[in-house]
Amino acid sequence: MKSRIFVPAALLALTVLNPIPALCQFTVVAGGLNSPRGLTFGPGGRLYVAQAGSGENNGKITEISNPWASAPAIRDVITGLISVVHTEGEAVGVDGISALGNGNIFAIMALSNKALGFRSSLGHLLQVSHGGQIREVADVGDFDLEWTKAHLNLASDFPDADPYAVLALPGRIYVADAASNTLNLVHPDGTVQILAYFPGNVLADATPTCIAKGPDGALYVGTLALVDSIVFGPSAKVYRVDPKAADPSRLLTVLNIASVWAEGLGPINGCAFGPDGSFYASEFFTAPAFANGDVVKIPFNTPYQHISMTGGKLLFPAGVTVGADGTVFVSNGSAEVPEGLGQVVRLTAK
Repeated sequence: MKSRIFVPAALLALTVLNPIPALCQFTVVAGGLNSPRGLTFGPGGRLYVAQAGSGENNGKITEISNPWASAPAIRDVITGLISVVHTEGEAVGVDGISALGNGNIFAIMALSNKALGFRSSLGHLLQVSHGGQIREVADVGDFDLEWTKAHLNLASDFPDADPYAVLALPGRIYVADAASNTLNLVHPDGTVQILAYFPGNVLADATPTCIAKGPDGALYVGTLALVDSIVFGPSAKVYRVDPKAADPSRLLTVLNIASVWAEGLGPINGCAFGPDGSFYASEFFTAPAFANGDVVKIPFNTPYQHISMTGGKLLFPAGVTVGADGTVFVSNGSAEVPEGLGQVVRLTAK
């Protein structure tokens, strides 16, 4: 099973050299995290972060109350989630997270049990209450693995599955799978359908890593495009999918419903829309040697305009979310960093 992200150890040290002046004020909201990935706001301005862990079954979902404060209150909602180290060195576990207004949190676990021969929560969509109760909603990973077995002609590395991002909306939940390259719809009864397939790039898969609902009601899905970005430069794209036009029963629609909205970005690892309608994406790196992670702002009506917010000061960023006042939060040190060095960072314009 392929890994979403693999940074050669020899190149890791280069990421901290040659600092670039920041365009935003940086504030560490929470530190000491292990592979922080998805971010989401819940009721009352509470910020939640998914920690994939360090391969010791130490995955967590952590709550940050009042993340605008100088010393926000931090507590773990869930601990002990399965965390495994991939054969290429990346810790995987709980990756995506999304919250509804009623306080329910939805989290997506990586990989597929059938592919690994495990019996665990890997690949499962979990519903987590504010009090820490867990309910398994659907086994997305195994569903996607079976779908790729039935469509081996679409990619050279099928069968494969690795659910990575989730977006919860009332009555429906969307999951992006970074290995099957699909956008899934999960119904309240746990039924899973595939709405869209994202075509490969020149050298490798699209690898969808985030989902955000746009001001027009459509879904916007960011892709990693890691291999192509390494070889050719920024190759990541943002696709637009209109869920009203979806027809999961018709493969031709699944294969063609996604259209490119923005392109020429560094590998996207998280995305969100702000209250002004702008799209925000974290770029895993923006420079050679896997350096200079960034958050870019893209005005909705000018998707060709990519505004750097951090000047490449981040280290392997992942999840992005935006507060009601427009403040941007991003998880930093999401992969390939020593244990306990992950952060949630607040970005404020200088």
